[in-house]
Amino acid sequence: MEENIYRKARKKAARQKPLLNNCESAQDLVYIERTKLLAIESGDKIPGPDDVASMARVYDAPELCNYYCSHQCPLGAGKPPLMYEDLSEIAVRLLSAMHYLEKSSDTIYKVFEDGKINDYEVEDFMKIIETVKKLSYSADSLELWAKKNGYIK
Repeated sequence: MEENIYRKARKKAARQKPLLNNCESAQDLVYIERTKLLAIESGDKIPGPDDVASMARVYDAPELCNYYCSHQCPLGAGKPPLMYEDLSEIAVRLLSAMHYLEKSSDTIYKVFEDGKINDYEVEDFMKIIETVKKLSYSADSLELWAKKNGYIK
């Protein structure tokens, strides 16, 4: 059986929680019936959001939620998946985006002050949107880092 992300997370968690070594005993912790858990781990069944939330909590693997949202949820499909990164990598991206927005504050004010985007403001507006997306992604990455390191439960 090829190990998908859910199986890998359970196996990794089993190092700390031996009851997670197999689906038979894991089902009692994650509240997912054994055959369903096997189907999820084999890729034969896409888990539901409640299943993913339970596995993420029990396995101490918050990255499962992001994986589900960016790869399997019809509403989140296409959203860039978060990768677990070092805090320094996240900080550089976060500070870069914040610096750009700070430098561009006059432009941002001019673009938004009249409540409409003029033809000559479209390019600046698109740069602002891209930078805010980077800021949002960085905030999500920072939250994942904090969860993975036990600062947020």
